[in-house]
Amino acid sequence: MSEAAGWQFDIEVHPPSWHFPVGASWLAGWIGVSGDHYATDLRVWIDRRPFLGLPGLPKPGMDERFLGRAGPPFTGFVAQVTPHRNAKLLRVEVRNPAGEWREIFRTAITVAPDAPAALTPPPLADRFPELLLDLLRQRRRVPGKSWTALADEIAAGALATPLDTLPNPPFHGALEEPRATGRTTDHRLIVTGWLAHRAGKIRRLTAIVDGRNTSPLIHGLARGDVGTVFAGLSEGERVQFVGQVDVVPEPGVPALLKIFAELESGEKHLVFAQRFLPHVASGPELLLPPLSLGVFVRAWWSLRAAAARLGSGAGPLAREIASLRRAWARFREEAPTSRRHYPLPAPHPLSRRAAPLRILAATHNLNFEGAPRLLFELLAYHRREAGAVVHVLSPAEGPMRALFETAGMTVQVVDLEPALRASDDTEFQSALQSAVPLDWSGVDLVVANTLVSFWAVHLAAAAHKPSLLYVHESAPLRRFFATRPLQLAAERAFSLATQVAFTAAASRHIFTQLDPQARFRVLPTWLNLAAIDAFAAQHAPTTLRAQHGVNPAALVVLNLGAVCARKGQHVFVRCAELLGAEWRAQHPDRPLEFVMVGARDDAYQTALQQQVDEAGLDCVRFVPETRENFDWLRLADVLVCTSFEESSPRVLLEAAAFRTPIVTTDVNGIPELVTADEAWLVPPGDARQLAAALRAALAALSAGDHTRTERARLVVEKRFDERVALPQHLALANATADR
Repeated sequence: MSEAAGWQFDIEVHPPSWHFPVGASWLAGWIGVSGDHYATDLRVWIDRRPFLGLPGLPKPGMDERFLGRAGPPFTGFVAQVTPHRNAKLLRVEVRNPAGEWREIFRTAITVAPDAPAALTPPPLADRFPELLLDLLRQRRRVPGKSWTALADEIAAGALATPLDTLPNPPFHGALEEPRATGRTTDHRLIVTGWLAHRAGKIRRLTAIVDGRNTSPLIHGLARGDVGTVFAGLSEGERVQFVGQVDVVPEPGVPALLKIFAELESGEKHLVFAQRFLPHVASGPELLLPPLSLGVFVRAWWSLRAAAARLGSGAGPLAREIASLRRAWARFREEAPTSRRHYPLPAPHPLSRRAAPLRILAATHNLNFEGAPRLLFELLAYHRREAGAVVHVLSPAEGPMRALFETAGMTVQVVDLEPALRASDDTEFQSALQSAVPLDWSGVDLVVANTLVSFWAVHLAAAAHKPSLLYVHESAPLRRFFATRPLQLAAERAFSLATQVAFTAAASRHIFTQLDPQARFRVLPTWLNLAAIDAFAAQHAPTTLRAQHGVNPAALVVLNLGAVCARKGQHVFVRCAELLGAEWRAQHPDRPLEFVMVGARDDAYQTALQQQVDEAGLDCVRFVPETRENFDWLRLADVLVCTSFEESSPRVLLEAAAFRTPIVTTDVNGIPELVTADEAWLVPPGDARQLAAALRAALAALSAGDHTRTERARLVVEKRFDERVALPQHLALANATADR
């Protein structure tokens, strides 16, 4: 056993006397683990050439020695290297969960004289569009780290020789996703493929990326094309697997996926290992720094120098220039244009119009969801306080139609599919006008609610009417639209709109580059505090618990909102797994229940249920989507928000109004609603930090410490009560219509 840089390890398999023969050689051993101290990656350097290994492999006996149980995290590792002639030095580095590489071993080596000479690594110039943007994002993530160190990591990741594995007989299979690039949706990696065994039966498949958290894969789905190639498989055609695996993507850093198959005999085998570069399809994404030619050139020069230190040339000058132009075009398209932050505008004076405002409002649907509900409350206030006449457009029918109509608004459902399938702007405009025939003489203002209602801004512009676009989203435009024409049309809506309103400065910042004329406004979101207080006075928690079948003695931890990947309920379930057993041991008379309200019958719900079943959690409950949100907020002891992306989530303000303790992710506009003084804030996707914060919130609750909840309630009263916030929105609507 050896020890270096705080790591215990042993390299049990290596060439005698560190003299390498011609060709590939294996290294293998173990690296100690404890708590949050374990290897998430491993690489072996032969002089200046990196080879990636496979850490985190089960090693019975050694895993139990360090953890007192079987892993994960696992202690075993293997690596394969092919030293070149005259190589002198071997170094082993491990990467910890914080993303830091540490050297743990080095030794002089000799190599057979007839080994091939060192190969020249391929030039990196062709990859500049992706690598330069990754370097720029890393620079924004860790501004204190030098350009040289950051560029070295990006270049090493790009040039390292990976060690990927495929099933060996009697296993047969293929990993179809991820390959070189892996799509991540809200810190979840999509995994698909097929796997079979010649004789035995596969009991379960598990996958792991971060070295610590395993995720079950659904295995045994029908796959008709396999049986025609591999006859006699024990599973027949039921060999397909699908699933999602926890991952926290880091720009430019390859991640390692490992899939293990467990047979009915109890044997556990590594069947797939795949390096991939994460591609964020949805969820938190590290933004680029503001657009700057100087910063771009600095990044290019640093990356070029790092590649040279690893023996990689730049390649032909013409190809390098062409690649740099593509990289600059992407940087210019995706980066903010400046660092300046516009001051929040002074509230518009609340003026009365000579005649009631006639509003045409567009919603993306009529479901009981956050955005349509906000629109309804906004329009109902305009009608109640200023006598506004409202006509609502929606591309989809839904149950909220009755609510709008009961409040005296008219509703029209329009078919936008031809416009949304348009291949260019001319076709889009023509199809849009045909889909929405209107008498514009009765319209003073168009209100488009959410980014995906951008089409209403185009209608207003064509009719020469003022428009007010409300943006509730907190993700770049390219995330929302499948085609480039739609993306461009949505982008143009920002310049066509008379005013663009946000309820979070963080959301506005994402779209800053689309506001050259400073027409963006940030106004507070709102809730009906009087209605919440009336509900609380009329409904006791004990009565509501009896009504919904909740244990009156339990502490209820509530996750309220549509159950979907963006809301991160898989992290909530992981938190329940981490905290549930511990709580039962410490508080046998006070059970802890984890309740998710907003369940849907879809693939994500199925995956969550499997996650619960695999972990054997009897403290987790799913409740379908409901209009009884106040019931659950009133009976809950703690509200937990695990979202990866939010602008101004209403549920946090409602919890604050009910004086319910809040544990939430610190993303987008959330810290503009509640700070660490009013809630417990954690980074998204980290179940351990979430469990620690929840533990602290429960401790405060048990101790009778209501400091945070009272502060949160005061914030709602001062800033977000509709009696304070909505007059500002009405004033903005009047001012926009009068332009």
